[in-house]
Amino acid sequence: MAVAEATKEALWLNGLVKELGVEQGGVQLHCDSQSAIYLAKNQVYHARTKHIDVRYHKIRELIASGEIILLKVHTSENAADMLTKPLTVDKFNHCFDLLNVYSC
Repeated sequence: MAVAEATKEALWLNGLVKELGVEQGGVQLHCDSQSAIYLAKNQVYHARTKHIDVRYHKIRELIASGEIILLKVHTSENAADMLTKPLTVDKFNHCFDLLNVYSC
């Protein structure tokens, strides 16, 4: 469901940027869940996916139209981990490096 929320935010921001006169291509969203990417890109139905929210259907349309580009980010390169998981000092510093944040 995080992909659905990120898609909403990305589309809103893309609309804002367009109002400012800057044209962009598709918005790239990075996701660390291979299962979420698969469900967003492929329409599959079986007993384990019958609970999937209708928001994923909209995401499929946006991916097909090229408005959203959904990419896999490897766990070792996921800067969001610093906000969601307990990390070692080295991993925490690596996340800062990924965000281009440096101490003064």
